[in-house]
Amino acid sequence: TLLKLDEQGVSFQRKVGILCCRAGQGSEEEMYNNEVAGPAFQEFLELLGQHVQLRGFTKYRAQLDTKTDSTGTHSLYTTYQDYEIMFHVSTMLPYTPNNRQQLLRKRHIGNDIVTIIFQEPGAQPFTPRTIRSHFQHVFIIVRAHEPGTENTTYSVAVSRTKDIPLFGPPIPAGHRFPRAPAFRDFLLAKAINAENAAERSGKFHAMATRTRQEYLQDLACSHTTTTTLEASSSRLPLLSLGVKRKERAKGAKAVELQSAGALVWSVQAWDGDQGASKLPCLLGISAEFLVLIEAKVKRVIFNCSCRDVLAWTYSDCGLDLYYGSGDYISVRLPNGQGDEVKDIVYRLQVGPGPLRRGDAVGDRGFREAPSYSSPGLSQQELHGEQGKSTGRGDLQGAQPAPLNALPPPSW
Repeated sequence: TLLKLDEQGVSFQRKVGILCCRAGQGSEEEMYNNEVAGPAFQEFLELLGQHVQLRGFTKYRAQLDTKTDSTGTHSLYTTYQDYEIMFHVSTMLPYTPNNRQQLLRKRHIGNDIVTIIFQEPGAQPFTPRTIRSHFQHVFIIVRAHEPGTENTTYSVAVSRTKDIPLFGPPIPAGHRFPRAPAFRDFLLAKAINAENAAERSGKFHAMATRTRQEYLQDLACSHTTTTTLEASSSRLPLLSLGVKRKERAKGAKAVELQSAGALVWSVQAWDGDQGASKLPCLLGISAEFLVLIEAKVKRVIFNCSCRDVLAWTYSDCGLDLYYGSGDYISVRLPNGQGDEVKDIVYRLQVGPGPLRRGDAVGDRGFREAPSYSSPGLSQQELHGEQGKSTGRGDLQGAQPAPLNALPPPSW
């Protein structure tokens, strides 16, 4: 019940009805009684989706029979972005001779929120007054021009009930769409947005609210217990529950720290000079860059690539970051946020830097060395896992990289 309640309104499956209106036709009965698709309609369907055999079909079926062919042998199916769309095509649903209402067809199309009305040349103007349904709320009218030729185009119009808000993409006034994949994408987006807009209208919102209330009532009546928490403590100790909850929270945080976007901490920062003034800043670390922004004036005062961070030392309340040619900056977190230091260190460790930094407090990972005249050596000896020094080539650039073409770091 909780799963149903949580997933209510979250669906990436859509069903759309399609009716064909031939030359001289205009009524609902005439459209439902077109037994087979003409060349113009068939050409339109081939653009819109793919013909699939219903028997054994394993994807979204939109209430069509996939076992006994009682709703026809084939249908039209497609996908658009994250959505699955099954079309209820009038000429592909079972036809009943001498039955003007064609209930086997209307039982599906008449229960679709969105219906596409395809008009062949010469069809009468469409009016929703000819449709007798309490569920069809949006009609997308597509009229074909010069079908079956290289100059085939389509004009589009929309008819909707007055309580449904406007939805995109907008239709350019007087525009005719060529028969191309771009028109297919436009039409599918229009149909999906039409149903999304309809779900926000008064009628469908009331239905969703009523369904949610029924789920909540079932949850309250059928899935509650009179057993108190104290009575169940012998089986589920409160201490163990607290530990598990803490472990889950910690695991979720680790996932966040591995994201590609920047994570931000409020810190005080200054350069390597002990006498330098401390500035309230925002420290941001993404998968590629590290940046310090002065909180008061929103000015970037330091930025570099994460690859240029050589090492760090940290304590309970802050850390020193060494970068470039051995310069460093210091950051301190507000009192009571000492645990955040470990998060910053972890964020640096999962970055793309070329070195494996040590976790020990006070371990920089390098030591200062005299200047060398050889161009192949840097100003520091960088220690790898075996304690061997590496040259500048392992640094992948020794100077801080600018972020968004900003000026060099300044204090």
